[in-house]
Amino acid sequence: MKFEVLRSLAVVLLVSLSCNLFGQDKAAESILPVNLAWSEGSILTNEGAELFGLLRYNDKSGLLSYENGNRSSTYTARGVVAFEFFDNRTQLQRVFYSFPYEDAQGIKRPLFFEIVMEFKDFAVLSKVDPIDISHKTVSTPGGFNPATNTITHGNNYGTSIEISQTETIYLMDSETNIKPYVRIVETDIDGVFYDRKRTKNKMLDNDLLEEFVGKEMNDRLVDFAKQHDLSFKDKNDLMKIFQNYREQLE
Repeated sequence: MKFEVLRSLAVVLLVSLSCNLFGQDKAAESILPVNLAWSEGSILTNEGAELFGLLRYNDKSGLLSYENGNRSSTYTARGVVAFEFFDNRTQLQRVFYSFPYEDAQGIKRPLFFEIVMEFKDFAVLSKVDPIDISHKTVSTPGGFNPATNTITHGNNYGTSIEISQTETIYLMDSETNIKPYVRIVETDIDGVFYDRKRTKNKMLDNDLLEEFVGKEMNDRLVDFAKQHDLSFKDKNDLMKIFQNYREQLE
């Protein structure tokens, strides 16, 4: 499944729509300012225009920024078919497509997916959701004082802030049917007493890989993971497993 094939499929699926989500995404970006580097890249808009210049993609807000000389603009997935750029930090060419997908609210809309790996019959995708910020009050519970027959109030120590980012790994077939495989949730907690981080990995469909590669190959990949102490729920380990799959196909 090559770049041109995916591009053609995305063009057929997407329609030109206006978007007024910029204010919401910009607000999230202002809460967590990030120092993102600009990279040389290109954008294919859903109007068929191909833009070349400097790109900056913020996966915390889902915003794609573009600059070329005096021209600058900001895009969401509604206005873009695909974009790509060379990531100097990872030294990799990164390719993203906009595909319609049903979000957590049950609304089908275009979302950015990164093409992590491509094979003959399917592709491995990644989608990073916008940040989620929650505030939680830290306090001791209240109680009943039988001596005074009154209810005592707990002590309020302050408010902790939890900032979560969710990344989901998907498998997509040649008909652009996208199915979730693994979810990774990373949370930074700015606590009242101390700060901490936590990561929760969850396998969303244990049988999905076998559906794409067949039982015999799936068994081989399971054996490979066991031999090398790799987890299908860890993204880095999963990429090593898929690399082994690629090598077995050669």
